[in-house]
Amino acid sequence: MSKATKRIPLREGTFEDLGELKGAGETWDDVVKELIEAKQMENRRELLERTDDDDFVPLDEI
Repeated sequence: MSKATKRIPLREGTFEDLGELKGAGETWDDVVKELIEAKQMENRRELLERTDDDDFVPLDEI
């Protein structure tokens, strides 16, 4: 995997908030990956809630 370094401009307050999520020994890459994973899980839960309804019809009844 490439070790490319990218810069993401942040407001000072946003950087401080992000810093509160960073634990000892963690890299900024670790923090961002955790945020991405958390957002993906949230999106999956929301999708499941939207598609989970009482209109379920078993396939063998179609």
